[in-house]
Amino acid sequence: MKMRNKSWAILVVAAVVLGGAGWWVATSRDKAAQADFTPKPMFPGLTSKVNDVASLEIATAKSLFRIERGAAADQWTMPSRHDYPVRADLVRKNVLGVAALETIEPRSDKPENYNLLQVSEPDQYKPVDDAAKSDPGPILIRLVDKDAKSMGAVIVGKTRSHPTGGKPGQIQVRKPDEARAWLAQGTLELPADPVQWLVKDLIKIDKNRVAYATVTHPDGEMLKVNRGPEKADNTPVDFVLPNMPKGMKAGSPFDVNAVAGGLAYLGFEDVGKATEHDFSKATVTEIVTLDGVKAVVRTIPAGEEKKFWVVISASYDPALVKPNDANKDLLKREEAEKQVKDAMARMDGWAYLVNDYAARDLTRRLKDLIEPEKKDDEKKG
Repeated sequence: MKMRNKSWAILVVAAVVLGGAGWWVATSRDKAAQADFTPKPMFPGLTSKVNDVASLEIATAKSLFRIERGAAADQWTMPSRHDYPVRADLVRKNVLGVAALETIEPRSDKPENYNLLQVSEPDQYKPVDDAAKSDPGPILIRLVDKDAKSMGAVIVGKTRSHPTGGKPGQIQVRKPDEARAWLAQGTLELPADPVQWLVKDLIKIDKNRVAYATVTHPDGEMLKVNRGPEKADNTPVDFVLPNMPKGMKAGSPFDVNAVAGGLAYLGFEDVGKATEHDFSKATVTEIVTLDGVKAVVRTIPAGEEKKFWVVISASYDPALVKPNDANKDLLKREEAEKQVKDAMARMDGWAYLVNDYAARDLTRRLKDLIEPEKKDDEKKG
């Protein structure tokens, strides 16, 4: 039995050593290629041509998408999302980042080592172990000019270190048409999910600006939450239920307040054209602020489980304004009008896919927010 245990221990050690050797072979410097190597630009001369970039092509193991320059110099859209606006700051960061990449150490030129470095072609990527299966793996980014010619392409693999204190990070990279992989330095931010490239701003209405909110369901039931009494220390107020059934009381104040705060931090998971969905039987949420803004959200179930489509509109009405000098969160008239104008320029004509957590506060019913009052004898007990 002792011999068996000893043999098993030797096999385990050998396996660990051999497994580590694979990583060492892949990541250690190739001495034959390393001779007198000094850092150099991965794409010489590209930095001076970044203004010629007309589109970006991005491929991962799960998706392939393109980002195109719009009519304005700093305007970008995504064709696969109906030309929805893309974050210009993120495009700029990655175009400049690719152009400024510097190779600092040669890595393996053997395809069998590519997966360890995550520099294989994205559609051929196979995670090396179960722990890596949730990792997006390699990301290929290609910069393309107006004539559809490639200006530079790189497969971005494992991160060795992140940019800190103004210093660039270090990442494993490989040009798709070359065998040699490299350790490079640079600053990139490449979301694998195409939706993370989109402009995520909708309309932000903080709860402390809200006067009241209503939720009207297709069956006619309406929930209303009103702003409660102002607090002496100007801390955020709580909202109340004006139509309380006899023998019932409000349950969680957090849940009641969340109805008024439904647009405080609303994000989305995908986007589509509003005309592609039928909102005729939507749940309609209206959020009205003390500074004259009225937002209307229409919500319908999506085909996917626990997902919902919403469309949002906003308007400004000076008749809705209720001055409150103590409330520092309220917008001035010109600020409120600008918020509405900017928001509608972004949201008009679009439908947004949201998760059930976001939709919950936009589709509450009265029964969700109330509970039976305790009887006197129960209170004593």
